[in-house]
Amino acid sequence: MALTDAKRRANNKYIRENMTTLGCKMRKDYAEEFKAACKAHGTTPNAIFKAAAVQFMEDHRSKADE
Repeated sequence: MALTDAKRRANNKYIRENMTTLGCKMRKDYAEEFKAACKAHGTTPNAIFKAAAVQFMEDHRSKADE
């Protein structure tokens, strides 16, 4: 089912106002190996990065508040 123009505009507006992109640089050969490993395990690089960020914040948030 294709998105209507109104729904696409609403999605784009939400993304523009509420989301940001983080990135990292790594060697191309390592990045390709990483992407292949993610695919082999049924996940995506973005899912791995988000999970790592969440875990990092959980591990360090309470220490920063002290």
